[in-house]
Amino acid sequence: MTEYVQTFKCPECGILASGHGHLCHPNSDLGPYTCEFCEKEVDDPRHVCTKMLDSMEYICRKCGRIAVYDTLLCEPELIAQD
Repeated sequence: MTEYVQTFKCPECGILASGHGHLCHPNSDLGPYTCEFCEKEVDDPRHVCTKMLDSMEYICRKCGRIAVYDTLLCEPELIAQD
């Protein structure tokens, strides 16, 4: 069976985002969800927990937000590892 993922067009940059949208303009209409890192139910799409901080790999060139996945940012770029 095919599982469909709802997508949303970011009004800031026009890029399609799935799930809760991009961090620069998250879609909070979907209601609470379970964080895959801390397993708590959260309402804020911009939720960041302690476990998530260790996994941050991307920064948005447009707004400066950091994220675990590049799909959460409008213009993702890998954070340089020194």
